[in-house]
Parts: sequence; C-alpha cells; structure tokens
Amino acid sequence: MKLQDFLNSRAAVALALGISSAVPPWLGYPLSRWIADWLSSRKQTPPVLAVRSNEWVIHQKKISAQELDVLVRNVFRSTGRSLYDFYHYLRWPDKILAMVDFEPSFQASFERARREEQGTFFVAPHISNFDLIARAIVLRGLPLHVLSYPQPSGGYRWQNELRSLPGLTVTPMSVEALHQASQTLRANRTVVTGIDRPLPVAEAKYRPRFFGIPAAMPVFHIRLALKHNLPITVLGARRRSDGSYTVWASDPIPMQRHPDLIEEIVRNAENVLAVLASFICRAPDQWAMFYPIWPETIAEMPR
Repeated sequence: MKLQDFLNSRAAVALALGISSAVPPWLGYPLSRWIADWLSSRKQTPPVLAVRSNEWVIHQKKISAQELDVLVRNVFRSTGRSLYDFYHYLRWPDKILAMVDFEPSFQASFERARREEQGTFFVAPHISNFDLIARAIVLRGLPLHVLSYPQPSGGYRWQNELRSLPGLTVTPMSVEALHQASQTLRANRTVVTGIDRPLPVAEAKYRPRFFGIPAAMPVFHIRLALKHNLPITVLGARRRSDGSYTVWASDPIPMQRHPDLIEEIVRNAENVLAVLASFICRAPDQWAMFYPIWPETIAEMPR
C-alpha cells in the first residue's frame, strides 16, 4: 500500500484516534512531532512533493531548498498537532471552547449568521485546525452544514462520522449534497466548505488564477452563491504560540454579474481566491494542502 493511501485509510484514522485519545499532551505533542518529522523527511512521496511545490509557489519561488525543508516539516508538524488536538479533545466540549477564540471580524459574521436573515456561505482553506474550530462554532450556537470531499474513502468516511454532532451536518460533495446545501441556504442557515483542494486537471473546466498562476480550482461555491444571490465570506485561522486557536473572517464578498458565463465564474472565483491567499499567507506553515495545486512547478523546485 502506498503511504498516501495508508494515511487516508480507516486503519490510519483508527490508529490516530486511539493514540490521541489515550496519550496525554505531554507525550502526544512530541510524538506527533516525531511522526511528522519522519513523514516530511520522505522527500519523494506525493504528500511531501505537494506541500513543497505549494509552499514554493506561495513564497513566490524565492526561497532555498533548506527553507523549503523547514516549511514542509512545519506543515507536517502543524497537521499532526491539529489531528492530535481534535481527536484528544473530541468529547470534551468545554476544553474545545476554551481553545478557540473568535476575532471581532468573525464574531460579526457569527452574529449575522445566527440572526438567519439570509443564508450564510463560508469558505476556507485547509489551514490550522478547522475540524476543531468548526466544532467550537457549533458548540457556541451556530449550526453548520459542511460540504466535504466527494466520494470519500474509508478513512475520510470515518472522519466525517467523527466530525458530526448535533448542529454539525457533514455531506460529501455530490449533486444531492449541493441540493441539500441549497435547501440550507434557502432556510437562511449556514453552509461552509473548503475550496483549496485542486481538481484533477482533466476535470477542470475553469482555471482561475490563485497566487497569480492559473490553477484547476473548484468553482462550485461560486455557482451556488450566484444561484442564491449571496455573498461569500472567507474564514481564516491559525494556531498561536500558546497552543490556542483563533479564527477570523473577511467582509462578505458580493458576486459580480457578467454577461459571459465563463468570465463571470472566473472573475468571482479569483476575487474569493485572492482573499483566501492573503489568509494562507498569515500562517503558511499551517496550510495543510497535501495535493499539488500547481503540479507543473514540481520540476522547478530547488532540491
């Protein structure tokens, strides 16, 4: 079995959940760092190459091989720490609430969404610990409908089951899931999804610019927002030096109409991706994107 297949498997989730549940933080944190360092040292594996190329691009292709090594290691460490925190505190709502702070920008979005005057559409990058943060948002009283990765494997399916709790609905992306999301938005409730996992190049009809380079990025969120005439709000987050998490939000980004459908989709996607990129740059070593967004750049990276 390939390493990436194992990491996405049910067995890997079971192992991570079992260890994280049983091991206290004084041991869990260094153990997660050791595993992260071992994984990140395997430089020719697809996840490491992906993180390396993504970080190379977002740093404007101006960093050395040694700097890339450190960034990649830190991304894996951040992901390991996030998984440990999520699995360890999964059934301790009071501790989750104590670990997550809302900055004023997100608090304003939170209060608007709770009023349910119209549907709210949040999008986010895979950064910091959004599983734990989403749990904190729901525990503070805002139900969320999460659109997740389509056709999940055994490991992803179990993760989705672990994410679920009263007020937090997780549906893998599909035609039916988009229909359900439409119903959620029509009911003036809240939908949230990640939008930074690239599509297979052959399946990408649109290639909006992300960090200045055309990329096979999803655009379903733009179609959904246009359909319901709703703005999109981008969420950002990071782990602070004390181990707590903070979350913030952009101003709502209105959808711009254009007579040309392709231009309409691409322009709006790029407007949202520009904000997403600025949020990633606040904590680039916490951006957990293990798929290459710009695969053509892998050959360019310093070795």
